[in-house]
Order: sequence, then structure tokens, then C-alpha cells
Amino acid sequence: MTLRQIGEPFTMATIKDVARVSGYSVCTVSKALSGKGYVKDSTKEKILQVVDQIGYQRNHLAVSLKTGRTRALALIVPDVMNVYFSRLQKYVDYYGSQFGYMVYLCNTNNSLERERSYVRNLSEGRVDGVLITPCTPEHDHIRKLRQAGIPYIYMNRYFEDEPERCLPLNNGKGGYECVSYLVRNGFRRIGGIFQSFSNTSFVERYQGMKEALEEAGLCLDEGMCLFDMDDLDNAHLKIRSLLTGGKRPEAIFAANDMLALSVYQAAYECGLRIPDDLSVVGYDNSYMSDKVAPKLTSYYSPVRESAEAAIRYLMAEIDGRVPEKMNMLDGWLVEKGSVRKSNNRLAAGMRLIEGTG
Repeated sequence: MTLRQIGEPFTMATIKDVARVSGYSVCTVSKALSGKGYVKDSTKEKILQVVDQIGYQRNHLAVSLKTGRTRALALIVPDVMNVYFSRLQKYVDYYGSQFGYMVYLCNTNNSLERERSYVRNLSEGRVDGVLITPCTPEHDHIRKLRQAGIPYIYMNRYFEDEPERCLPLNNGKGGYECVSYLVRNGFRRIGGIFQSFSNTSFVERYQGMKEALEEAGLCLDEGMCLFDMDDLDNAHLKIRSLLTGGKRPEAIFAANDMLALSVYQAAYECGLRIPDDLSVVGYDNSYMSDKVAPKLTSYYSPVRESAEAAIRYLMAEIDGRVPEKMNMLDGWLVEKGSVRKSNNRLAAGMRLIEGTG
């Protein structure tokens, strides 16, 4: 059965039509489509089949006027070109859709003014909740969302004045584990490459690197480190200079996979082989880490887990419930082929110490 036969004037399907065709009550159909109230899976499946069959579409404007909700969220990120944020968008969109929400992506391009503009517009009630990774430590403008009654959550950031709204990742531990892995394989001349320290994630990864070196009795040589590497074209030139200079590192910790791939390109142009001449560890374990040869050893940043936790936090606030406390999330190192394994005495000694722990 279809709602409209060929040649008949067009009429928009209603929820009553879904009820009539499916044989269920309007109340049951409404529960099945809204997700509120118990409906057997078999019943819901039949109702959804009828929805597809007759082309029923919910009037979201009417729902919004009735409930005061837009059924939309906003994800504000510093740079969509960074594959980490592309993955974050993917998972936020996925988990948001599980609750019937669409997600608007807002790219600030690392501009504080653009970030403020997005927040001002969203404060007008255009969305029901906001997930944001601020591009700087400045966040007073974001707090104005609370005055507008819009729940929000900070992704991969921590602010002492709003700890309950922060979902931090353990970047310090990540930097520590990446560099400790290089130390365990016998490397002593270890360089680091970081984007701007206005992003606290890179500050934390840098501090983790320092801690790992100090624990091993090594000093961080900033002459083998590059900072403020936000411009990838310029970063590539600086990395080439580092690899051809008098203090070339034996191994490099790149604070994200995009920088690690710049190291790959520069190493190739300098005639250096990875991992024979230069070992590299990246961060994020993005899909690109498997698309290079050798595959890039990289630290997995728990992007999927953080997206799910953030959406559940917002859904609780939107529904008027007290959200569960969010804990800092840990990642883990994914070993591949970009680090040369060493059997020298330093590496063996450290493995022996670990084995006796």
C-alpha cells in the first residue's frame, strides 16, 4: 500500500498516515519515532518500514516550537585540515545521530575572533549544545553559552575554573610514553616537533617528553626541537634544515601525525631512510599513519571514546539530568615500523630494569 497513487495530487504524509498504514496507534508510532517510551524492536522496525514506504518526514520546525529544541549540536574545532578533528567530527556525528541530533561543524582556522563569532551566533539558540576545542586558553567568551542556557563541553582541554565541563585527554602521558619508547630503543639524541604552545595539548606533550628524558638521565636539547609549526609548508622547510644541520637527531617525536608526515617527506628529500637513518614517532594514530612506508609508530589519542563521552554528557544536560563526572582519557602507543629497534647496552639495561619491577 502507498499513500499516493500515480496521478493523484501530492499530499505530505502525516503521522496519522503512518499509524493507519502500519496498523498501530498514533501514540505507538510517536514513541517509535521519538525514541521516548518503550516500543518492541519488531514493532519499531515495521513502523520504520512504513515511514520509508510512504515518505513520511517529521516536521522538525513544529517539533522545535513545541519542545524548545533544535535537535542540533555544534562542534567547534581549530583546524579541519588536522585529521584528528576530521575523525572527531565523524564520531561526534555518529553518536549525536544515535540521539536524533545533527551536528554542525564550525572551523575557526585557529582564529580566536572567528571562534568568538561562532559562539555569539550559537548563543542565539541555534543549537541545543556545543562541543568545542578552543584554539587558545582564552575561554571567557565560551562561558556566555551558560547564560544563554546552552550546555557545552570542552574537548581535549582542561580549565581549572570549569573542571566539570572539561573532557581532557592525557597528553602528558602520551608524550612521555612516545619518548620513553625511543629511549628504550637506545636513542639519546631525540628531537621534538610541536605546533603552537597556545594549544595546551602540545604544551602537555612537550612536558611529557621532558619528563621521559629526565627520567632516563638525558637532557632535552632544544636545538633539536622545532616549535610553532602551524604552517605545514614552512614546517617542512624547517624540518629539512634540522635534518641537514650539525645536530641532526637520531630520532624524532612529532607531536601529531601531520608533522610526522612532514618528517617523512623531508627525510626522503635529504636521502635519509626511515627507520635505518632516522626513527620517527607520531601522535594520534590517524589513518594516514598506515598509508606511508614504513608505517608510522604513533600514539592513539582516544577520539572515539571522547566523542561518545561528550555526547552523553550533553544529552544528560539537555534532558535536565545531572551528567556523570568525566574522567581524563588515556591513549596508548601503537608500534609499527618507523622506529629502529636497538640492542645496545642502554636499551638492554632499561629492559632489564623494567623486567625486575
